[in-house]
Order: sequence, then C-alpha cells, then structure tokens
Amino acid sequence: MTVISDSILTAVTWSNEPAQALLTDGLDMQIDAAVCRRLNGESCEFDGSHAPTTLSVINSSGDLGSIVVIVDGYNDLPDNFAGDVELTLDTLRDRAVQHVLWVNLHEVKPEFAAKNAVLRAAAQHHQELRVLDWNSVSASNLDWYQTDGIHLVPAGGVAIATFIRQAIADTFSPPPPAPATLAVPTHQSLRGRAGVRFDRQLRADGGVGPLRWRAKSASLRRARLHLSAGGELTGTPHAGTFNLPLEVSDRAGTSAHVLVSLTVKPTPAHTKGR
Repeated sequence: MTVISDSILTAVTWSNEPAQALLTDGLDMQIDAAVCRRLNGESCEFDGSHAPTTLSVINSSGDLGSIVVIVDGYNDLPDNFAGDVELTLDTLRDRAVQHVLWVNLHEVKPEFAAKNAVLRAAAQHHQELRVLDWNSVSASNLDWYQTDGIHLVPAGGVAIATFIRQAIADTFSPPPPAPATLAVPTHQSLRGRAGVRFDRQLRADGGVGPLRWRAKSASLRRARLHLSAGGELTGTPHAGTFNLPLEVSDRAGTSAHVLVSLTVKPTPAHTKGR
C-alpha cells in the first residue's frame, strides 16, 4: 500500500520512531510525505524547491497496492480542489487501486471546511473512497497540534499514525454478513379451545430485527384475540374457524404476509353422573 502526504505526516516520518512503528509495522507500505505538496499543478515553494504533486507521485510510482492513503489538501487552491480531487480519484482507479482512504482537514479555516465538504461529496459517487474524519477525532485534542492548528507535534504524529492504522485494519476486515431475507410460512394452522386462554408466539426467520407484527383485518377482534407487535397472539377465543391475515416487517422495511387459520373447538359440556 502507499501513503501520500503533505507536511502533516512529517510528524510521523521525521524522527518519530514510535509513530512510524505504529503506522508501518507488519505492513508492506511506502510513505511519501513532502512539505507544501499539492494534489496537482505545482506545489507551493519550500526551501527553494517544489515537492512533486500527489498526482506526480501516483503516476511515477510502480505498484501502489490495493490501498492508497492520502493526507493532502491544505495547500491546494480552493477553486481547483474539487476538480483535482476528481482527477486524483480517476487516476487511482485507472491504476486499479481498490480503496482510497483520504484523511480530511482540521477545520481551523472556513476554506478547510469547504474542502472537507468536497471530499464528502466525492465519496457519494466514488465507492472506493472513504473519508477519514480526522477533524472530528482531533477536535478535542488541540495539544496534538502546533500553534497553527494544522501541523502536528510528536504526540499528534503518534495519534494520526494510530488513526490511519485503525482505518487500514477496518478496510482489511471482512464486512459483516448480510442478514438473511425475512421469511415466514405463507399459511399456518393453529388450534384452540373455546373459553380457554390462547397464547402462541408467531415465528419468522431472517430479517433485520426487531420484527414487527400487525393484523391486516378486523378478524382478530371477531375471534377475541390480540396480536402484539412482537408477534404474540393471545386471548380467549370463542368456537369457530377464523382466517387471520397478518403481516410481519423488519427494520429494513422488508415485509412478508401470512394467513393464520385458527380452529377453535367448543368446550365439551360436563354431564352429571347418575
């Protein structure tokens, strides 16, 4: 995997061995962090030179790996940022990068908040992009920053290394299995006895809990029964045969229908012995 950064990650790469170890140990990772880096065009000048842009690093590198982490955006011209974000993502896609983890900006200026909004918007139509909300994580830890609120002190380097490493681990973790489809038998036959309390828990398989049951007609009232939202059918029915159309739905909005046929037999008459 590849990490491309402006000067933010120099708090990791410049003589911060604990932070470097947290970020890189056990991973095949190449890190390119440079002062004044921009995404595209020409980077701003530092110490008489211009760092290669993020796009230049992408285009000149060999195998980038399946994951690319980008920590860049502070130095970019606001009017160019949205277009350069799109160009960067398109270039990474052409290089067969599967996951792009983009660390957002600490919003110490309105310009940086606007750039974070650009990143969030890009994530809506780039499935490979995940914006890492460093702004929120670091908001209550201003001691991680130098006085400009942008660059990091060594403790901040350790913090951002830990933050990125966790995001990488989350990317490698398999997603939770999808819940089974909500399923219920379309017809169920139940039996009861007139004048005797009836209590039956209806069942359904799968779905995203909690499940919610409801009656589709007034037939429950005619049978002197009650259906709870949790699927418990209770009451003291009178004799007869009742068809009870019911519906069960899950939290994801999926629903299924079932017809419960309830046969209630009369209570046997008691006769006095002679």
